[in-house]
Amino acid sequence: MNTQIKKIGNSKGIIIPAAILKMLDIKEREELTVKVEGKKIILSKVATFDPKSLEDLFIEYKGTYQSDIVFDNAKGREVW
Repeated sequence: MNTQIKKIGNSKGIIIPAAILKMLDIKEREELTVKVEGKKIILSKVATFDPKSLEDLFIEYKGTYQSDIVFDNAKGREVW
């Protein structure tokens, strides 16, 4: 399947056919990653991160984790 580069405002863009968007389950305004390999442009869906727990959120964290944080020095109207 071929497509053309088109002027979009001051930029250029391509139209991705609806059949391809549907096949890849890509929705309007969804982010894509653009990568260049040699003379190829590769578009990929951005991986979404939806942590289900605190452990999931810090799964790749390499520092130390302090689980008991104490907030003794409240200066304003902080509510914890």
